[in-house]
Amino acid sequence: MKKLAISLSVAVLVGTALAFSSFATDEQTDIFRSLKAELADINSTKEISFAQVENEDITNKEFQIYKAYMNANQKLNNIQMNLSDNELLKDLVIDKLLVQEAEKQGVAVSLKEAEVHSQEMRKILESTTDEKAKDFQKNVIEVTGLSEEEYWEKHAPSAYRNQLSVQNLIEKLVQDGILPNAAEDPDSFDKAYQNYKEDLYASHSKKVKIFTNEIQLKD
Repeated sequence: MKKLAISLSVAVLVGTALAFSSFATDEQTDIFRSLKAELADINSTKEISFAQVENEDITNKEFQIYKAYMNANQKLNNIQMNLSDNELLKDLVIDKLLVQEAEKQGVAVSLKEAEVHSQEMRKILESTTDEKAKDFQKNVIEVTGLSEEEYWEKHAPSAYRNQLSVQNLIEKLVQDGILPNAAEDPDSFDKAYQNYKEDLYASHSKKVKIFTNEIQLKD
């Protein structure tokens, strides 16, 4: 589910975009149109601190945007599964913890490195002959309300930094024998990685602060 979220909120890699190629264009357009309107409404609201992970804040806007993207991803992939706000917030908290853990273990990617990666991904998408991938990416950019330059130079690098940092963390965990190799045993990897994330959350849950009565995470 996380990979799909990244494909919408960051930039779609050519291979990832192919997963959506069988989706009806009109239906896809409707989903993007709805997402764009939802994001515009979210961005028009006042931003307040919603939660805190260690010393990093999660704002109400960040959570609502995360929720909007996740719901859109499920529609794009025809996934019939309703995630509660509690589940979504926990997933977002775990995302933050994974990046923080990458930083602690010295494998986090710098923003400068992410900027270079963003431009590389842009070149790949611009040079591909897959028009469906290009159209999908065009929609991804349009929903943000940013120009193409703003998207690739300001929006994408920050999100790529998180994505690449977590990828580096996973590689280190595999090298250290904490996680099995996904290429050799994907099922065992998925189970072990899920357990790792749950353990990471459990060990930090006492330090997670929620500033709303609407959502309260359980230990």
